[in-house]
Amino acid sequence: MISQFFSTRELSELCAVGETTVKRWANMGLIKYHKTIGGHRKFKLDDVLDFIEKNHIRVSSEQLERLQVQKRNAEAIDLNTEILLVRGDVSALADKLTENLLEFKKNEVEALLSKAIERIPSFAVIFDNMIAPAMHRVGNMWCEKKLSISDEHIITNMIVEAILRTKVRFETSLREEQERNVSALTLLYTNTEGNTREAATTEVNPKKHTVIVATCPESELHEVPLLGVSLVCESLGFQVRYVGASVPFKDLESAVEEHKPEIVCMSITNARLHAPVYRRYEQFRKFLAKHQVKFIIGGQFIGETKSHPLQADFRARSCSDLERYIRENYDVGTVSQEIDPKSMN
Repeated sequence: MISQFFSTRELSELCAVGETTVKRWANMGLIKYHKTIGGHRKFKLDDVLDFIEKNHIRVSSEQLERLQVQKRNAEAIDLNTEILLVRGDVSALADKLTENLLEFKKNEVEALLSKAIERIPSFAVIFDNMIAPAMHRVGNMWCEKKLSISDEHIITNMIVEAILRTKVRFETSLREEQERNVSALTLLYTNTEGNTREAATTEVNPKKHTVIVATCPESELHEVPLLGVSLVCESLGFQVRYVGASVPFKDLESAVEEHKPEIVCMSITNARLHAPVYRRYEQFRKFLAKHQVKFIIGGQFIGETKSHPLQADFRARSCSDLERYIRENYDVGTVSQEIDPKSMN
């Protein structure tokens, strides 16, 4: 876990040395520390980074990057926002996110999302109650010509980049957690009398998770909702193949044949589909049914009556809708409860 303060044990693990060595560094004045009321040493993040740099301590690039991101995030969050995060006031946090987006505060946007995940360990809640309202307001301002199309594109790219970085950190933390669990179980089985390492390895192999393909169809460019879908599914323990936006149906069919998913999640925000696209959509839906793949669609206009009605196994109007459906129909592991969100920073 990475926080603003490190204990002696946490710092020893970071630097791959014993706790006695850390105490000796502190006693020699090589690294600053503070003592709690109980007499325990605490090392501030800034001091840890300064110590690592000055003394050329070997720390993996991934760990060092997380420390630096944590520092940037801490500097980018003001006291009022910190209070909102502690309270879990997602409505006010959506306002703050909108404000940061409109002022093009890239670091503040990423820091806010990162901190929100620490305090609100539900991607569905964050997307439905923070990101979606913020982007809806941005879209309205563009429609009212209060924002230029270039500004709208800049803002969209900012939020996409911030979510993608969050997604990468989550996947890295998930992979590391799985590796730690496998290593721990392997050691446990290996040390048990009468069990061989070969048998232990067989026992601790992680189970095969359900595969989900997440995508937008051709002519659909809105990627933000799809990223929400992807993170929600990953947090529930699924293996997500993120295909991305505006993908031709023939390529989607190839992806299904290659990855053999149990579910395809498709995000659609266009108000109406042109007749040729709708016909191709129907062909794709029947293709999935033939391959016994569940088809879930979501998006702002899936209930639009003026366009052709879109058929699917389930129509999700929000990330929370999707999460509920998956929980009710699949055996999920809730990865988000197993991984400390702070380890993503």
